[in-house]
Amino acid sequence: MIPDLERFYELLAALERQPGQVRQLSECTGRSQWPARGVYFFREPGEYRRRPSDVPRIVRVGTHAVSANAKSTLWSRLRAHRGGQDGAGNHRGSIFRLHVGAALLARDGGQIGSLPSWGLGSSAPKAVRAGEGEHEQRVSDYLGAMSVLWIDVPDEPGAGSARAYIERNVIALLSNQFRPGDPPSDGWLGNHSPNDRIRRSGLWNLRHVDGSYDPTFLDTLADFAAGGAGVGVPG
Repeated sequence: MIPDLERFYELLAALERQPGQVRQLSECTGRSQWPARGVYFFREPGEYRRRPSDVPRIVRVGTHAVSANAKSTLWSRLRAHRGGQDGAGNHRGSIFRLHVGAALLARDGGQIGSLPSWGLGSSAPKAVRAGEGEHEQRVSDYLGAMSVLWIDVPDEPGAGSARAYIERNVIALLSNQFRPGDPPSDGWLGNHSPNDRIRRSGLWNLRHVDGSYDPTFLDTLADFAAGGAGVGVPG
């Protein structure tokens, strides 16, 4: 597992050296040149790898359009996580926002009060959304400080896409079935998550954290990161 983990971070380091491949989320806009489809990797201030300790560790992996005929784009998914430029956001449209908001409430509930509507339903009346607005702003501030890298994976939507393949294997590699090679710091917000899978994996992910990975996925990741068409994706 360790050699595969090292190779993964080496690929990200090479990706980061390419112009424009890493940005702070709060500074991302639709005017930036985004590929239509891709896989993204989030890094969080204060979270670093165990060795070397100056390398930021990945805290969330994601993609989009993994259902047939899905229309979402890489930017639309990142936009949902970021929220509006004014700090407004909708955690019902971003599971990442939901998880971070729940952890903030668990950590700081005594200071900011309870919010029983958080995470309830796929939509909410205007009055409920208004009552959640201040906390949505906190979530936007927290997520906005994170940086994001991405790779262009221009395949068709669907569960068998290369994007889905890369996503699930990266998550499984980083979680290592709840024994992450690069565990979170003691101060990581995710340690306050109500969800045991987040606390145990050290990731803001739920799906695939208990899975195993195929080491050959790194060849596919490397090819896409280098601008190729992808190799080794199961048919």
